[in-house]
Amino acid sequence: MSLLKIVRLGHPALRTKSKAVTRRELKSKEFQKFLENLAQICDKNDGVGLAAPQVGINKRVIVVHVDPKNPRYPNKKPFPLTVIINPRVVTKAKQLKEDWEGDLSCNLRALVPRPKTCKVNGLERHGKPVTYNLINNFHARIFQHEIDHLNGVFLLDRVKRKETISEPSEWKKYWKSKNGKPNKAGNSHL
Repeated sequence: MSLLKIVRLGHPALRTKSKAVTRRELKSKEFQKFLENLAQICDKNDGVGLAAPQVGINKRVIVVHVDPKNPRYPNKKPFPLTVIINPRVVTKAKQLKEDWEGDLSCNLRALVPRPKTCKVNGLERHGKPVTYNLINNFHARIFQHEIDHLNGVFLLDRVKRKETISEPSEWKKYWKSKNGKPNKAGNSHL
């Protein structure tokens, strides 16, 4: 497998529905190396999740890892480095919670409403079935966000309040501490 890079918003892989991974693919050394590379890219970029389409590969694979040492997500409940093959949300809470999301494929943040909890089925990296009952809102959000990538859905598609779409510097300045309400009116006079 060649050196993988995160693709940016506008790349066709981010808008293409990914194909399921076959048992045969999963057993190959090349595919196992790809899984290792995907996990390394997630950690190297201080992500909490990464989906295969984000490196230009339209296969149904996600990585989730909430590391307490990650400077982008301090004080979040840890989740061990996990690779999930062919994941799917099988149940989700009816109650939605709007919270901030970002993406390694674009330099934007926005408030995204998602179910507070969910249950995800899939396969672990060697093909054994796994189920995750995600009762922590942050963990449930990460899984749903990454599974969206597998379906060609980007976080911007889920945003209801478009005015919250921000670059990180502006997010820190105007939105970070106010739970979806701007800190200051952006009064600029021409």
